[in-house]
Amino acid sequence: MEKPRVRVFDEYMVKKNQINFLKQKYKIQEDSENLYYEMSSIIQQVPDRSIIRGFRQMVYHLNDTLSIPYKFNRDSMKILPDTIRRKSTGLQRWLHRKVGYGPVILDTAKTNLTVRNMRAFLNQKGYYNAEVSSQITYKRHTAIVSYNIKTGMPILIDTVLLISKDTAIQDIMEEIKSLTVLKQGIRASVDNMNKERGRLELAIKNRGYFEFTKNYVVFRIDTVNAKEVAPKEGGLFNSNPEQGEPRANIYVEVLPYSDTSIIHPKYKICNVLITPNEYIVKASKVRKIKKDSFFIVERTLKDRVKRIVLKEGEIMLPKDSLVTTVKTVGGKQRRIVLRSLPRFKKVTLNARSEMQDNDKLVHILLRKIVRNKDGSPTTERQRRQTYFIRDKVISDAVPVEIGQLYSYRLEQETRRNINVLDVFRAPRVEYVISSNGEPNCLDCLVKMQRGEKQGVGGDFEINNNNTNVSSLGVAAFGSYQNKNIFKGAETFEISLSGGLDFKLTGRDSFDNNFWKQAVNLFDVSAETSLFFPRFLGFPFLKKMFKMESPTTKVSLGYRYLQQSTDFQISSFYTKIGYDWRRGPYHTFSWNPAVVNITLQPVLEPSFEALLRQNNRALYESLSASYLIPSMDFSYTFSSPTASTKGGSWYFKSSFELAGNLIYLLDQAVEPNKQLKFFGIDYSQYFKTDFDLRYSYKLGKYHSIASRFMFGIIIPYGNSEGTDVPFVKRFALGGPSSMRAWLLRYIGPGEQTSVNGAEFQLGDLRMEFNSEYRFMFTSWIGGAFFVDVGNIWLLNSRATATNIPQQNPKTGVFTERFYEQLAIGAGLGLRFDLSFFVFRVDFGIQLRDPQGYRLKEDGTVQYWNFDPFVLPGRSNLIFAVGYPF
Repeated sequence: MEKPRVRVFDEYMVKKNQINFLKQKYKIQEDSENLYYEMSSIIQQVPDRSIIRGFRQMVYHLNDTLSIPYKFNRDSMKILPDTIRRKSTGLQRWLHRKVGYGPVILDTAKTNLTVRNMRAFLNQKGYYNAEVSSQITYKRHTAIVSYNIKTGMPILIDTVLLISKDTAIQDIMEEIKSLTVLKQGIRASVDNMNKERGRLELAIKNRGYFEFTKNYVVFRIDTVNAKEVAPKEGGLFNSNPEQGEPRANIYVEVLPYSDTSIIHPKYKICNVLITPNEYIVKASKVRKIKKDSFFIVERTLKDRVKRIVLKEGEIMLPKDSLVTTVKTVGGKQRRIVLRSLPRFKKVTLNARSEMQDNDKLVHILLRKIVRNKDGSPTTERQRRQTYFIRDKVISDAVPVEIGQLYSYRLEQETRRNINVLDVFRAPRVEYVISSNGEPNCLDCLVKMQRGEKQGVGGDFEINNNNTNVSSLGVAAFGSYQNKNIFKGAETFEISLSGGLDFKLTGRDSFDNNFWKQAVNLFDVSAETSLFFPRFLGFPFLKKMFKMESPTTKVSLGYRYLQQSTDFQISSFYTKIGYDWRRGPYHTFSWNPAVVNITLQPVLEPSFEALLRQNNRALYESLSASYLIPSMDFSYTFSSPTASTKGGSWYFKSSFELAGNLIYLLDQAVEPNKQLKFFGIDYSQYFKTDFDLRYSYKLGKYHSIASRFMFGIIIPYGNSEGTDVPFVKRFALGGPSSMRAWLLRYIGPGEQTSVNGAEFQLGDLRMEFNSEYRFMFTSWIGGAFFVDVGNIWLLNSRATATNIPQQNPKTGVFTERFYEQLAIGAGLGLRFDLSFFVFRVDFGIQLRDPQGYRLKEDGTVQYWNFDPFVLPGRSNLIFAVGYPF
């Protein structure tokens, strides 16, 4: 008898996906790059695209707990898989599922699905005549899938017509027509229509239409009545802006409210009920519900607070939509709450006659009534003492008021303002139909829970350096917060930070002094601050700057810096400042009064002589005390981060002026005599600093981040002819700057540092950093980075007659500054643990403007290539957070 023949179907592993845009008459212009990325994200079967190919598959197979050998089954006469499950540890399962990446077996059904999805996506982009096909190339047991695409011509917008039978809605659409996304000449894509639909929804909801949704907005495309446009010839590099694409008229229509009513209802706010300490009952708990009493707080237009006890009438609070059941427990009936339940149902009001004619009810705050231990009612003063936050603070944070039209924008602003107070958690704003029976009337329920009163935080970083003397740097930061300290959402904060740089080699065995033998640098600072979630100042300034969510900060701080036994320096500072924002992307900071006092430094005699000869700039900064009365202002712009692909910008500029007010006082009091405070001269200078960053997301796990920084400080007036104070000068190096060098080990210019005096400072800073960031898994990533930059002096006290032979460079900025740039590169690992990012960076010096050695031909070796040396020219950094 002939044995049955068994057919084994071959499986092919997807090796690569290719996207080919076929030749066509229409030339894709501005969106070709985005199209390629977006089409790539549609592909169903994507093989491992890690930099180290095969590594994740190796991890996947080595930690696989399932074996699938194929065995011949005599019953079915077929070869069937036989799964064997082996024992495994938690680490193996984690490596297999998270780190590993299994092979992608070709499935032609998924390939066909990808083709259909690509065609549908192009239609949504406005390419309604797009053609997509697939082609598979087999080689041994691998397959290369090619997707061939012809986009064809897109349909562009000719005219946009707005239609609504509701005349009020029609007026709103005409009012905001200029801000439309649907501009003439752009593609009639579904994406643009969705953006326009969302824009119209927000604009209409902000004008009182509570029930309005984007489902009421529909679009119709008319290609018949639109005009035809002939292609334009010529153009820059033959990329014609108009290639004869077909046009379409877009009809934007807002549908009627219902079958029986054309007009959409407009809602107003009848009650604003604020619960500052909502009581939460967990679903798993059984609690006996008691009837609670509350009293009401009303804020008047006179901006004062009244507590009113009403004798007759009652206000019915809106019924809560909670699910409750009654259950008999221990012979007694108890109510089981399945989710959060505010502890109120009804409030009885008395003595409403105390309200005056010119008063307006704005908010109603609901609090549980407070009673003494004997059950007697408490006095007004006793009740106020039990509040953990004042009523006016909460009321001021809620812009929604009784009598206003409903606005979604005010709803968002309410949540944001309550979060800024940093006293509550989980703020919620809910709207329900009012129980007073009036038509188109809403009750706004603002609910929040009391947050933690105290909090602590911390941060740390470690770096290892092998540039000159091998060292290990450790820095730590800690803070303590006491919130709502004066019952007005104020925050009292104490912060401490410190750093130590330890010598690992080069110790003096004969010296028993710990600081001289083991410590390079010791830096410690402390600050106490008091934050107010409001603007404490002249009201006209708040209106003039159009401040949103302003905060006021008062600080007092101290800093102490010691380099081994070489020198010690300490300073005190105090300041008062304001922070506010304007819109979601613009923030401002203004410190109108900052006073910094730097005490007389203590220099070790031999170190002082070393600086006098080799680091004149640092010597001048460290040889005197300083009084720095200043004012500074900064502006920050931060664009939204792209979710899939695209770029985002960050820009920060800061300006500081020192000594001007004291100078005017000096001229008014004693114009012929220099004014001093405790024998200390006051400084005058102008300082500005710019920080520009751009982050471009290449994909979900790949991005490029770049930063350019420029800063300059210019002394004038009372400080003209002298050096800028030490604490205000620029420095480079460290965990977030030129990572191949230690902090303050670069510059100024190409000035050569001398062992024991590596503490480089400058008046001008220029730096560029760039990183290519990628992710191995959802929380482990890597980066390749390049750092370029240096600092310079604006002038030098050194001259040709007194410059020592071993240090002929002055470090002054010249037009040939580009020849004095330091260059470093390296790689790093990032561990994203959600609540913080732990970072390890290894930086390598590529070019040092000081030079590495003198070659045999008499020239200086600036590049670390001939020969390449790693020891002594690298830096290992452990830190928390991204460098920028």
